[in-house]
Amino acid sequence: MKKSYVQIDGVLYEKGTEPNRTSTSDGPMVVGDQPDFISPLDGKMYSGRAGMRDHCARHNVVNNRDLVGLPVMTTNSDFRSPEQKRASAEHRKQTVINEVNKYYR
Repeated sequence: MKKSYVQIDGVLYEKGTEPNRTSTSDGPMVVGDQPDFISPLDGKMYSGRAGMRDHCARHNVVNNRDLVGLPVMTTNSDFRSPEQKRASAEHRKQTVINEVNKYYR
């Protein structure tokens, strides 16, 4: 049977037999706020977590920290069928033709 060990303060203990560790602090843990940032969307400065929430709500975006763990998709990730791609290209082409022709009729 394979044994696992845990090192605590330089001493090795077999996993499951290590002594209970108590917190070294008597008070609650304090986590600092996010730093201020300037939005690339509107150029305004936002402050802390509340500012990030306000920014995300105002611009209908998601903080990239909330995306951790999701599969990475590149700009080339296009899951449409070849027929759907052709139809989309034809639609875009016709839209451009219609926009140009509006000015020459």
